[in-house]
Amino acid sequence: MILDDLLMFSKGADLATGNSTAVDLKDCGDDLSRKLNLFAKVEGGAVAGGVSMQAALQTSDDNSTWSALATYPARTLAQINADGWIVPPTPLPAGLKRYVRLSYTAALNENKDPFTGAGKIHAGITPSLDKGL
Repeated sequence: MILDDLLMFSKGADLATGNSTAVDLKDCGDDLSRKLNLFAKVEGGAVAGGVSMQAALQTSDDNSTWSALATYPARTLAQINADGWIVPPTPLPAGLKRYVRLSYTAALNENKDPFTGAGKIHAGITPSLDKGL
């Protein structure tokens, strides 16, 4: 998979917070949706504590007011631990504005334990559909 630091939402984000930074697509916006793919993967260890995690792609004209463009299927803890993917490489949807970011929603277990573990979230935009990271 080809990675570019300017197209990364997160590089080693903590599982509990799932921070995602905005990616500035400059003037390209929706033109990129035909060429690039979104991904989010947990690398570096097993995940514990939660039940599932879901990601949503948000977009903005001004990097301040955000709207959801696409919501991806929730992945269970077992699925994430099996292959690492929160969002496998998926073509970007149409409707991109200048800024995009990922938002993560975690479903907690009955004890309300946060997601924990050695794994970190790596997410971004790539021109390749290679399933490896």
